Amino acid sequence: MARIIENPHQLILDTAKNILFTKGYSELSMRNVAKECDIAIGTIYNYFPTKRDLVVEMMSGYWRAYFAIFEGVVQEDIPFFLKLQTIFEELETFIKTFKEVWLRPELYQTPDYVENGLKKENLYMERLVKRFEDFLLTESSKPNPEITLKLDSYETAKFILLNFITIIQMPTFKYSSFQVFLKELLQ
Repeated sequence: MARIIENPHQLILDTAKNILFTKGYSELSMRNVAKECDIAIGTIYNYFPTKRDLVVEMMSGYWRAYFAIFEGVVQEDIPFFLKLQTIFEELETFIKTFKEVWLRPELYQTPDYVENGLKKENLYMERLVKRFEDFLLTESSKPNPEITLKLDSYETAKFILLNFITIIQMPTFKYSSFQVFLKELLQ
């Protein structure tokens, strides 16, 4: 009698992530994932036809998790600049982990990642800018808004996010200093 696996898709993803995080990209193979899951290799291929598909899905899941955190922050009933600081702090955690996991040379320099991973990464960055723009527009349209958008909302969102990323990557400049500029720009 065949064994019933409750959520094989998630089991495969979780197992693949564990292999990637603990053993590295070189040990991530469909055969190793099947062995660790204790399922037939054909089952893996039913869900992920290629290793590239599996890697891209893992990376996409990582981005989706960050978007869920972002949405949680923007829905909180806290002042705008505290939301902004929390978004920055969560982005900092996201980027540091992203660099540790997804920007390892053994993964980042593979044809699989270069072909699809970078495309997905760029799509998710664009989606983040658009979602951040929506956040700014929502906050500026509230009764008695804490902020006023003086410039194009998309360009403002992009400016803030790119500066967040720069601050994270170059810790000589502090968020608190940037917040002074943001208050001038947005109030």
